[in-house]
Amino acid sequence: MGRQKVTEESLQGQAGSSAFNRGRVYLGQGRVENLRVTTTSATATVDGSRPYHVRLELRHPRIAGECPCPQGAAGIFCKHCVAATLAWMAEAGPLPLPVPEPPEVADERLRAFLATRDAAWLVEELMRAAGTVPLLRARLEAAAGTDVTTVLDVGPLRRRLSRTIEATCADLDGESSGDLREILAEVDELTVAGFAPTAVELTEHAIDLITPHLDDNDFLVRSLFLSVQRLHLKACTDGHPDPVALADRLVDQAPATGEVFLDALPDYAEALGETGMARYRERVGDAWRALNSGDADEPPDDTDETEKPDEPGDPATIARLRERLAEVEGGADALITVLTESTPSNKDILRIAGALVSEDRDHDAVEWVRRGLAQHDGDVGLRELGAECLVRTGDRRGAVELLWPVFIDSPTLRKYQALANAAGDHWPRWRERALTLLRESLAQSGADYGHRVLVEILLWEGDVEGAWRAAQEVSVHDAGLLLKAARARGVTHPADAIPVLLDHADQEIASKGKTRYSRAANYLAEAQLLAEQAGETEEFVRHMAQLRAKHKAKPALRRYLDQGRLP
Repeated sequence: MGRQKVTEESLQGQAGSSAFNRGRVYLGQGRVENLRVTTTSATATVDGSRPYHVRLELRHPRIAGECPCPQGAAGIFCKHCVAATLAWMAEAGPLPLPVPEPPEVADERLRAFLATRDAAWLVEELMRAAGTVPLLRARLEAAAGTDVTTVLDVGPLRRRLSRTIEATCADLDGESSGDLREILAEVDELTVAGFAPTAVELTEHAIDLITPHLDDNDFLVRSLFLSVQRLHLKACTDGHPDPVALADRLVDQAPATGEVFLDALPDYAEALGETGMARYRERVGDAWRALNSGDADEPPDDTDETEKPDEPGDPATIARLRERLAEVEGGADALITVLTESTPSNKDILRIAGALVSEDRDHDAVEWVRRGLAQHDGDVGLRELGAECLVRTGDRRGAVELLWPVFIDSPTLRKYQALANAAGDHWPRWRERALTLLRESLAQSGADYGHRVLVEILLWEGDVEGAWRAAQEVSVHDAGLLLKAARARGVTHPADAIPVLLDHADQEIASKGKTRYSRAANYLAEAQLLAEQAGETEEFVRHMAQLRAKHKAKPALRRYLDQGRLP
C-alpha cells in the first residue's frame, strides 16, 4: 500500500465543505501570498479580514494547520489553512504524508541514550524538569516518601473547576466551555501522572455539580458531562477507589444521568472488582425485590438508622440496571432469561438480537429478528440488524429482502446505502430496480421529498449530471440541496452553478443581518470564481454593479462585499 496523500477530496473531508469552498475561492482570488515550502511544511500569508500567517505541516494521518483566526485558534482547520494548502498542492501536487515512526522505537532509542548517562547528569536533568513541571515534582516527592496527600495542592484546581462548571451550565452560548475543557485536561494529567485517586475525587465533584443541570436537556451540558464521566472512568480504573462507595454512586446516580450510568457496566467492572460487583449486584437485587413486593415507593422506616441507602424507585431504571447486570455477568443467554420473564417487546427483542450479535451468534440473532418481525413487520431497527447478520452469514439475498420493504416504504439515502452494502456484487441489478421504483413513485406523487432523496442518491453515486437534472425539480424549500448539486455541477459546468449561487446570495441579503450578509458575500465570491472559469467575468461585474446600486443603503453589506474583494 502506498503512502497516504493529501488530496482535494481528503482536504474537503478534513475541513468540511464550507471551509473548503471558501478556501478555494480565496486561492482563486489570489489571497495566498509569500508561500514558502519545505518537504514537510509550508508557511503563507492569507489575506482575509486581515492578513493571517498560516503554518502547515504534514503529519500522519492528516495535514496540520495553524492560523490565528478565531476558527484556527479553536483548533479548526480553517478556510485560510485550506487556501494555503491548495496553493501548496498547486505547486507540488498531492502531498505525501509521512509514515510515522513507531513510538516504541523512539522510546527505545531515548532509553538507550539515558542508560549511557551518569547519575549526576540524570539528577540535574530531573531537578531542572521538576522545577517547571509541578506534577513531575509531586511524583518525585511521593517516590521519596513524602505523604501523597501533601505533595500536591489541588485546592485551586478544585475551585477553578467549580466556578467554571457553574459558569458553563449557566452559559448556554458555550463561551465558558473552552475553559472547562482546559481544566479537565489538567485533571486528566493527574491520572496520567499517578494521582488517579485525586482525579477520582475531582471528577466526582464535577459530576455532582453538572448532574442537576442535565434536566435542562442542553446539548452542551450533556456533552461536557460525558467528557467528565470518561475521565472519571479512567481515573477509577487506574486509582481503584472504595469499591462499595463506587457501586453505590453508580446505582444512586443512574436515574439522574440517563444512559450514562444506566449502562455503567461493563466499563466500570474492572474498577469495581469483585467487592464492588457484589455490592452492585446486592443493590440492584434489593431494588428489584422491593419493586415487585410493592415497597419501592414506601417511605423509609425512621426507626432503623443503619438501613441501606434508598434504592432507585423508578421501575424502568431498576429494570434496565437488572438487565444490564444480567448481560454483563451471563451474556446473551442471561439477558434472554430476564427479558422473557414476560412477553418481550420489540425493543427487548432488538436488545436480545444485539447481544447475540456481540457474541458472534448471527444465526441465533436472525431467528430473534424474525420472531420480532412476526409481531411487528415494520420495525426498521430489527430489519437493519437482521440484514447485517445475514450479510455476515453470506445470505445477501435474504439481507436485501429484509431491507427492501424499509426502503420502498420510506426511501432515504441511508437506506439506499444499506441496500447497496447488503447486495454486494449483486447490487447493479437491485440498483436499477430501486431507482426505477423511486422514479415511478415520483411520477405518481410529484412529492418534493422523493426528489430530494433521488438527488442525494445520485450525488452519493457520483452521477452529477443526473443529480443536477433531478435537482431542478426540487422545491425552493430545499434550496440547500440544489446548492450542493450546483457546486458539484460547477466543477465541469461552472456557468450552470452561477445562477444558483447568485440566488442564494439574494436570499441572504433579503434576510438582513451581519451573518446573512457574510454568507451572501461568500456565495458571491464563489460565483465570481466560477464566472472567471466560464468566461463570464463581464456579466458578473455588471451583476455586482446592479446589486451594489440596489443595496447602496446597506453599509454593512458593502463592508462584507469589499472584504471579499468583490467588484
